[in-house]
Amino acid sequence: DLFRSMDIPVRTLECCSGDLADLKVKSVDVEAWSPRQKKYFEVGSCSNLSDAQARRLGIRVVGKDGRKYFAHTLNNTVAAPPRMLIAFLENNLQADGSVRIPEVLRPYMGGQEKLEKVK
Repeated sequence: DLFRSMDIPVRTLECCSGDLADLKVKSVDVEAWSPRQKKYFEVGSCSNLSDAQARRLGIRVVGKDGRKYFAHTLNNTVAAPPRMLIAFLENNLQADGSVRIPEVLRPYMGGQEKLEKVK
């Protein structure tokens, strides 16, 4: 949703079990479209580690029934700034060399609609 809100085409891919690292039960990669490379590239990921990491760290929670159990943990990269910047610039670059600012970011840019080279 973060990337889509900035008009960046993305897709999610669920990793097959053979590609999962230790402790991971499920992993999903977020990939953004690169107009320059004409392909998608990874910009983030989210992995479910079930209770494996919590067991190693001794992280327990108390359930509604009062019993203690190991928490399930996630490892999530919402956005890797360098990759996010690449996706943002490539997908908003205009023919004249300016960069269009997506509507959602304009309030943070003083209403500015595009970035242009200073003359």
